[in-house]
Amino acid sequence: MSRTNISDDLMYRLLVSSVKDYAIYMLDEEGTVLNWNAGAAHIKGYSVDDIVGKNYSCFFSDDDRRRGVPWDNLEMARRLGHFADEGWRYRKDGTAFWASVVIDPVYDPQGSLLGFAKVTRDLSEQQAATRRFEHQARHDALTGVANRRGIHEKLEEQLPQVAYGSRIAVHYLDLDRFKAVNDNLGHEMGDEVLRSATRRFQAVLGQNGIVGRLGGDEFVALQFGSPTLDAIQATARSLVEAMNEPVPVAGKLARVGVSVGTAIAPSNGYDTESILRCADLALYQAKRDGRGCARQYSDEMDSLARARTALELEVREAVDQRRFSLDYQPIVKAADGEVAGYEALLRWRASSGQIVPPSVFIPVVEDLGLISSLGEWVLRSACSEAMRWSHNIYVSVNVSAAQLRDAELIGVVDRILADTGLSPERLELEITESTVLDSVETAEGILRNLRNRGIGVALDDFGTGFSSLSLVKKLPLTRIKIDKSFVDQISDDSQSTAVIDAVLALCDGYGLSTTAEGVENSNQRYILTAKGCDSLQGYLFGRPGPADHEHIDHAVTP
Repeated sequence: MSRTNISDDLMYRLLVSSVKDYAIYMLDEEGTVLNWNAGAAHIKGYSVDDIVGKNYSCFFSDDDRRRGVPWDNLEMARRLGHFADEGWRYRKDGTAFWASVVIDPVYDPQGSLLGFAKVTRDLSEQQAATRRFEHQARHDALTGVANRRGIHEKLEEQLPQVAYGSRIAVHYLDLDRFKAVNDNLGHEMGDEVLRSATRRFQAVLGQNGIVGRLGGDEFVALQFGSPTLDAIQATARSLVEAMNEPVPVAGKLARVGVSVGTAIAPSNGYDTESILRCADLALYQAKRDGRGCARQYSDEMDSLARARTALELEVREAVDQRRFSLDYQPIVKAADGEVAGYEALLRWRASSGQIVPPSVFIPVVEDLGLISSLGEWVLRSACSEAMRWSHNIYVSVNVSAAQLRDAELIGVVDRILADTGLSPERLELEITESTVLDSVETAEGILRNLRNRGIGVALDDFGTGFSSLSLVKKLPLTRIKIDKSFVDQISDDSQSTAVIDAVLALCDGYGLSTTAEGVENSNQRYILTAKGCDSLQGYLFGRPGPADHEHIDHAVTP
């Protein structure tokens, strides 16, 4: 049959009947199905013989039919000239699908209602995609638990209950030593640790709350069910204990702890932002108190946070403008008292005029991410000053944990030595157990590179930590500094004397030099010298002072 022999009306009907992506069919005034296209058969599963002549209400649920929904839809289309909706519809086999439905009234040329044209589209795939997207938007891809958005929404959903006497606890969690896992074992192992930590936290919460991951190694646990204060504290302790056991990963053990900060609604706030802020402040306090512990929010923490903010602003400005100075304390040879070197000690005077201890401002500098910049200035200043001393005197400079995790430290040291002209043998880098413990392998690699250049490496505060002996075996050390706490008791404490004897024997076995810190009287000097300690440092030989202080050897290198 040629195109010219087919009427436009027939062409239109053929076109409609052949469409497969849309169910297109006619209804009479009562909703009886008059025709049925290929798309309708495909989407709904009924053949022409199955459905033509039946009322379209069969596509609705029993409840919808009881409420008269199918006929209300037709009435709305007739009255308004159009009806559109999305909702559940049912196939022949009883399965439901999400449908987009459009119903339009059809009139003859005289304006009399003939029936309705109905178009249905299966949106199941789009609906599933939307649900997947919404789930992804509220859940962490790595662990599967709620993300920051999901946690906020869940908390906002639950908070109104506190107005009726309920109680909600928010526990902020931050993994301890997690960066060392990534550095030493790799990110894939780090991801497994995060998943394992999530499972442990979920086991603690059980049915009484949910766990979410905010990002990185930060988590939050919401405790519902109006728990008692004792139950909240017990949960916080259990969250800490959950990470006491190392995490087995690919045949290795990752040792990570967790710090927990807890806030309670409504005691610490009625709205999401307030309660989360209080939990964050409590977490910060837990970190300050040594990590691996739980702390509950108190009003004092808010005052401390404000003071901390003010301190951060001033520290940032001080670093930018280099408002720091270096003092130098002599290190003398035990045998003859001759100066062997000087330890460079960083000093900062705040705008109030108060001298702020490094133990206070250095952690702030590290948290602000400025320690590399400040550390480079300290190293450059100390090396420049050492060039004014006799050629046989070295300078000892403390290195922070952040610097020992940064491979660029090697290049920084190379540039400074080249710029100042100081020989590598006259530079000693001082580390403590705490600066390397979180990333021993990374620190070992950096220190070994520096040691190969002739730079000395000293382990400070020896004997006060838990892993000192293993560090002596692992790190490329040249010197051990005996902590002042042992020197203080050397005259009347047999245990301190025994520790010093053991350290000296250890250093002799490993070929390491020794320096005793905190020597303040002649008796201590005599005993340490008699025992074979190489060098001594303390007020007996000189207090820390500026570069122009009288105890500094200013002899120019020949």
